Amino acid sequence: MRAGRVQSLQALYTVQLQNGFDSQASECPVSRCATERGIIFWLGGREKETPTEKGSSDGIISAASQSRTPKTRTGGGREELCERGRGEALIAKKKGGLMGNLLKVLACAELEHGPIVFLDFEHAQPTEAETAVWNQVSAVLEEAHGILAELQSYNGAGQEIREAIQNPGDLALQEKAWNAVCPLVAKLKRFYEFSLRLENALRSLLEALTSPPYAPMQHLEREQALAKQFAEILHFTLSFDELKMTNPAIQNDFSYYRRTISRNRLNNQQLEAENEVNNEMANRMSLFYAEATPMLKTLSNATTKFVSENKTLPIEDTTDCLSTMACVCRVMLETPEYRCRFTNTDTMLFCMRVMVGVIILYDHVHPVGAFAKTSKIDMKGCIKVLKEQPSNSVEGLLNALRYTTRHLNDDSTSKQIRALLQ
Repeated sequence: MRAGRVQSLQALYTVQLQNGFDSQASECPVSRCATERGIIFWLGGREKETPTEKGSSDGIISAASQSRTPKTRTGGGREELCERGRGEALIAKKKGGLMGNLLKVLACAELEHGPIVFLDFEHAQPTEAETAVWNQVSAVLEEAHGILAELQSYNGAGQEIREAIQNPGDLALQEKAWNAVCPLVAKLKRFYEFSLRLENALRSLLEALTSPPYAPMQHLEREQALAKQFAEILHFTLSFDELKMTNPAIQNDFSYYRRTISRNRLNNQQLEAENEVNNEMANRMSLFYAEATPMLKTLSNATTKFVSENKTLPIEDTTDCLSTMACVCRVMLETPEYRCRFTNTDTMLFCMRVMVGVIILYDHVHPVGAFAKTSKIDMKGCIKVLKEQPSNSVEGLLNALRYTTRHLNDDSTSKQIRALLQ
């Protein structure tokens, strides 16, 4: 532990206890200690047992060190209960009493692990309250596996295009190249149209996971299935973009298609394929595939648009949702007790992709980004977790942080973080 003082609070989350507690009680004992490291859960009035793994839908485990007596400080009309040690826990009293029946979760920079939360990415099922949004998003996600499979098997028409270019007077080769490219462009159109549906699905999830009166940790507690779908969208997005970045045939095929369309238009010829991909659609697709990470760019734009259009919703509600997700993924990845609960070997990579995805979204939406000292995301911890994995499985994710974030090269980014990403 760094010497003796807490430098900053990394995150502050408020969780409403379903059953409440006695807000008039004079004592504020801490909840039972599940482990010596992690977040300290303070309960006003009496101790409340948190859900255990068995029978718990959310997997949230409270942890506190009970070996020290809290010290009391007063100032500015608020009373703060402090616990020195691995971090500092505070309970704030408003004038006239406790701030309702609230369970406050405070993550300090001194804490090694941050919020102790296990999100069941493998088995979470929707509650009745989640069903409407879950069904809407599920209809979109059902296509995701097929999209990735098609993209993975995308070989392009490179040979046919080269032969047609080298022999411009050979009409048979021109027709052969055109016939090879057209079905591929139709496939690229489906990918682009899917990105639009994915954008709408993300918006629905953001509305559900940031809606008042609940705080981000409450939403994760109450809406595990929607959090899982949010994670699945990010997992798909980074998987799609990794495949796209390593397949230059996509842009080559589409460029040849557009050149051929333009040439025929100059010759007053209209090909049948134009009916499916007209000039307006081709322009939009061109902008989409010109991006190094087109799906991630789509989600970033969608998140930024969501924040700007919902002016009554504080931007912190959205950014706190993203930072909470990033922190939860980091904790799950770096904590052996949680990793051993994964039943699928691919869940580790799933968590890493989700963590990187929410970091990038946070960096695009938050005014100062994810790399500033005031960021609620422990970037050093997240990068170190990635670097502890085999390089062949995380290099694409590290590149995403290097090249698709907005604030990495800002003056406010520390030299240590830049060095970690070199």
